[in-house]
Amino acid sequence: MRRLIFVPQYPTPMRYQELWLTEFPKQFRSYGYDVITLGEIYLKEAKKSSSEMFSPITEAIEFETEQIREYMNMNILPGDTLFVADISFPGFFCNVFYHKVVPKMFAFCHATSLNNLDYFEPVFTLKYPAEISHSRFFDKVFVGSNYHKKKLKWDNMVVTRLPFLPVQPHRGEVCKFGIVSVSRPTPQKVDEVLENLVVSQISRINRRETNSWEEYYKFLSESEVLLITAKEETFGYQVIDAIINGCIPIAPKKFSYPELLPKKYLYSNKYDLLRKLRKALNGDLELPKILCEKEMKDFYRNIIQIMKGE
Repeated sequence: MRRLIFVPQYPTPMRYQELWLTEFPKQFRSYGYDVITLGEIYLKEAKKSSSEMFSPITEAIEFETEQIREYMNMNILPGDTLFVADISFPGFFCNVFYHKVVPKMFAFCHATSLNNLDYFEPVFTLKYPAEISHSRFFDKVFVGSNYHKKKLKWDNMVVTRLPFLPVQPHRGEVCKFGIVSVSRPTPQKVDEVLENLVVSQISRINRRETNSWEEYYKFLSESEVLLITAKEETFGYQVIDAIINGCIPIAPKKFSYPELLPKKYLYSNKYDLLRKLRKALNGDLELPKILCEKEMKDFYRNIIQIMKGE
């Protein structure tokens, strides 16, 4: 049996890596890998109490330090494969590859500090050069969209999309909300000018902070339209979340959104946005199909075929 060394991110509540921590190893095992998850023991022993959206700095560094310790104490075998869940996350884990290399190494890159509106903008000038150097260690770096690939321009990139989440969709019986937003209130995720225009011309925008996937999916299932005014996106899970829960997404005609949605759900300017919101609220737009649905369903099979050289 081939051995796979899995390097997850530090999981935090209501972030997708919390699901990837368990889902990636589960899927890898189903394809015949003997999976070793670095940091798993630390997570079991640590008392996680943080409710922060992003990884708390101290806990994340402790977690990564433990991953490095486990890795450096391993005996690397000729048939081993290593998979890093996000090369944008490890602050210094990838640096150990200068001292200890696995025969086959792969990684996913979910975002990039090339985006100057990123949550980690204060370290923009240091983080991106680190991402470039880290990327060169890997046989392949997987990304979620062609938009992301064109932005980074690394030679070893492969667009694989992202998988559907192992969470059951919710179907609301009653539509309680018109226009909703589930975006973080940051400059990257929310265009306040556009949102204020929508409020003044059409209706209020309903927002809700949820404490679980069930609450989040339930909120979407009871809503008519998901408004997205993001100024940057590399995949767009919000679009997927909305569609599978019966809510119509309206998103900008740029970034990764054209790879997920048909044209009639994308707006090119503020007038186009208002027109499409009114159409959706009037029932003139049906629930769209996800353009890359097949690739998302085949996600694990596709990356495992690449890792096995098939």
